[in-house]
Amino acid sequence: MLKKFRHISGTSIDSLLLTFVRLFTMFIGIIITKLMAVYFSLDDYGTYSQAMLIVSTVTSISILGLTDAVNYFYNIKNNSQKKEEYISTIFSIQYFIGGLCGLLVLLFAMPIIQYFDNNSLRNVLYFAAFLPVLENLFSMLQVLFISIGEAKMIAVRNFFVSLVRLGGILVACFITKNIITIFFVLFFMDLIQVIYFMYSLSNKGFNLSIKNMNMKLVPEILKFSIPMVVFILTNSLSRDIDKYVVSYFSNTETLAIYTNAAKVLPFDVLTSSFITVLIPIITRKISTGDYEQCKITFSYYLRIGYLITWIFVAGSIANAKELMLILYDEKYLPGLGVFVVYLFVDLIRFANTSLILSGSGKTNLLMILSILSLIMNFILNIIMYNYIGLLGPAFATFITTFFLVICFIYFGSKIINCKIKELFNFKEMVTMIGEIIIIFIITQLIKSILYLYIDSYLIVFLISYSFFCLSMIFINKSKIIDSLKIINRLK
Repeated sequence: MLKKFRHISGTSIDSLLLTFVRLFTMFIGIIITKLMAVYFSLDDYGTYSQAMLIVSTVTSISILGLTDAVNYFYNIKNNSQKKEEYISTIFSIQYFIGGLCGLLVLLFAMPIIQYFDNNSLRNVLYFAAFLPVLENLFSMLQVLFISIGEAKMIAVRNFFVSLVRLGGILVACFITKNIITIFFVLFFMDLIQVIYFMYSLSNKGFNLSIKNMNMKLVPEILKFSIPMVVFILTNSLSRDIDKYVVSYFSNTETLAIYTNAAKVLPFDVLTSSFITVLIPIITRKISTGDYEQCKITFSYYLRIGYLITWIFVAGSIANAKELMLILYDEKYLPGLGVFVVYLFVDLIRFANTSLILSGSGKTNLLMILSILSLIMNFILNIIMYNYIGLLGPAFATFITTFFLVICFIYFGSKIINCKIKELFNFKEMVTMIGEIIIIFIITQLIKSILYLYIDSYLIVFLISYSFFCLSMIFINKSKIIDSLKIINRLK
């Protein structure tokens, strides 16, 4: 199957292939969430959410900024032997740290269970404890495969893996009816993926072996990655702090509602695919001082980001209640307000370009920004939860995300020696906002008419959402196509 794609090339092509597979994977993820929301109780789903919260935090602690280190050291080293030596050392660090963190989770299982006040976590932690190291290794492998020009291989393999995961969830929902089954499937699928990609690298002549580890390189690698540890950890905690606050002030069932309402939806899937493929290019251009090309790459990435992301997110805001019922279940509707606030977070997340700073080696700046955002988010979460309840942490996340996006764009423009106004076409953006408002109003009118004749939120959603998105795409199609063509020529 991979051979069919080999004759197709270009940055946009690789990005679009990654986008297709990520969309498919996200679609499978949505189906999985829907199945769990319907066939598991709020208490069971709350247990799942708590375990995944632990996985998310431990993953952020144990990654040590090594994913960025893989991208940085692979792309700045010209000698193939040196590349192998650096990358093998980076992976060896992760083996040790990741394994150690897994053991610590098991060692501190009782305090974790007491914090969440949920004994059902006990058996789940046996598998959840070692998911972080596998997820970290796979993230590092993915960056490596993209850097060596094998983005298509990553995409195709992820396609098949997502199908297998769906099979495991179906078994958990209809046969075992046990949350533990889900973590069993996740653990072994991640393990198989890591082994397979390691083997594939070996066949391509790139040997990731502990034998190639050079202890003398560890200080240099950690000097780059340690500031990234603080950034990634604080970024993760900032993303998850609202769930920890909700867990502390409420119960397992409330956390289940909040977790689904605050779930990240795949609206940035295209932009994340583009930035994944473009970052090695930007890293190389920065290292050679080619700032003009960096500016062009960065500006067109941002342009394609708002041209596409705003359309699909705004359409979802216009149909928020229907979308929440489709994705989850009626018992999650108390979280509708949180769901809408997080859709507004999605409107601005496409511009969260921290990779520009890491790709240029500005990890200390990332560390400072992330610490500031974490402090801000923590304070706002507690204050706003006590004043406006469940909506408070969601608003705190929006404010903090907006703060970070502004900072990343400002400092990113400084790195590539350009002004912010050179990165955005503000007239075009204002015009698009006006178009969204007009189509939004028309969509609401269409919905009110549809509900007079149709007693199905699914059908109403499909009609109104399709109208909104297709109308906006038709109005902006020439701009979207123009941006894709330009990005495809970047190398």
